[in-house]
Amino acid sequence: MTADAQKAAAREYDYIVVGGGTAGCPLAATLSQYYSVLVLERGDSPYGNPDVEDFRGFFKVLGDPKDYPYVAEGFVSEDGVQLARARVLGGGTAINAGFYSRASSEYIREMKWDEKLVNESYEWVEKSIAFKPEKLSTWNSAFKDGLLEAGVLPYNGYTLDHLEGTKTSAAIFDKDGKRHSAADLLQYANPENIVVLLNATASRILFSLASGKLKASGVEFTSSIDGLHYQVPLNPLSVSAEVILSAGSIGSPQLLLLSGIGPRQQLEEMDITTLLDSPFVGKEVQDNPRATAMVESPKPLEFSYSQVVGIFDNSQLDIESDSFFQQINETYTQNVGLLVSKVAFPLSRGELWLKSKDPQDNPHVLYNYYSHPFDLKKCMLSVEVMVNLSMTSSIQEFAFTDNEYSKELQFLGAALPKNQLNVDALAKFCKDTLGTFYHYHGGCQVDLVVDKRYQVKGVHNLRVVDGSIYKDSPGTNPQATIMMLGRYMGIQILQEHMNTLKTFQDPTEKYLHI
Repeated sequence: MTADAQKAAAREYDYIVVGGGTAGCPLAATLSQYYSVLVLERGDSPYGNPDVEDFRGFFKVLGDPKDYPYVAEGFVSEDGVQLARARVLGGGTAINAGFYSRASSEYIREMKWDEKLVNESYEWVEKSIAFKPEKLSTWNSAFKDGLLEAGVLPYNGYTLDHLEGTKTSAAIFDKDGKRHSAADLLQYANPENIVVLLNATASRILFSLASGKLKASGVEFTSSIDGLHYQVPLNPLSVSAEVILSAGSIGSPQLLLLSGIGPRQQLEEMDITTLLDSPFVGKEVQDNPRATAMVESPKPLEFSYSQVVGIFDNSQLDIESDSFFQQINETYTQNVGLLVSKVAFPLSRGELWLKSKDPQDNPHVLYNYYSHPFDLKKCMLSVEVMVNLSMTSSIQEFAFTDNEYSKELQFLGAALPKNQLNVDALAKFCKDTLGTFYHYHGGCQVDLVVDKRYQVKGVHNLRVVDGSIYKDSPGTNPQATIMMLGRYMGIQILQEHMNTLKTFQDPTEKYLHI
């Protein structure tokens, strides 16, 4: 890692990876085994930062990202929902709630991925990233039992697989509560072949013309250390040289637009020269809507991340939980358990467009939550299950005693409806508590913006490898699958060029399985 922009930009690279995040780190580590790689990360290092490394930090960072601009960037969607983007090496894995679970086998088949290589790529990630909880927290233990009482069956025990029912899964927090982000995967890089440049914001992709077709030739970026602009080229003698965007569902389409690739009318309105009229850049963006019930507990609760999930309705819905406490005054500590539900495969879609030509500005993002009636209907079903869950004996253990004969859950914010048959109340709860899981995807969708190898259509030497290529979310927390994707595509790219590599034999060689 370095912050020396001048030194980093003074050489040529076989691959320039824009974004040292969830996909970018494993991708760069893999490519560096044979090629020179530059990673451009707009944020700083996560190491030594307690707001990143301590698992309790995500409550603070995601709760109020404007107070933590050195690791996250808060913004509000056009829907009025408070959101956040990572601004740190490791990306979303450095600020999220840590839940680790693989995508379903159905999803892998729908993405037309090689299942054997997918499993090997997951395993490579999990050797240093995924940890089995040593024990469940007080709230998560009750939550697990409550799901089973409420009929979210079967109980699948501890598993990384995405299965219908209730299960305990892994986290990227170890037994000491220390976070292990995607940045940790850079330990497997060839240190002689990789430069990870921090505090470097890509401003545009550089192009040349090859046989009348655009060809990516490098990247322009700005260093937040010295405020200067730099241009760094791809190696012109490398037959495999590429710029690869791994800046996420917001950053990757934004950079394409800033570089003149996108809907012509939008680019003209921003006074950006259209190099390629690509009408679907920034389109088909999605986020998984969240409905939240906050239960105040009369019993002490510890800080806990999501350890258990209930998956139901043919995997269309899931419910997770975590807990925390906060000191209100000298004599009163408030203990809170969360119940959160997610529509796993929403049909509502939105779009992203530039706010300005400044790459530091977040673009406009409209997710159109619940614009498709299917999504609201599914949310209402999840709230019905949450109501049933709240009535179980396991969750009722956290009810306040009003008098000798009455116990009742106390809610902070919107209370769960008391009558599951009241459809208006269910819909109102979904809308009143609408939030995000920060699982943004789309914007550079496969078959629309990129081809099946995730190469940008109409451009040579330019590829996108991150969640922006997805047509749908993996359903579960996407971080495991996005890290897997970085590793997977690194191997795929090596395979594409294996004929030019004298020493490359097989992607399952020992060094690739460290």
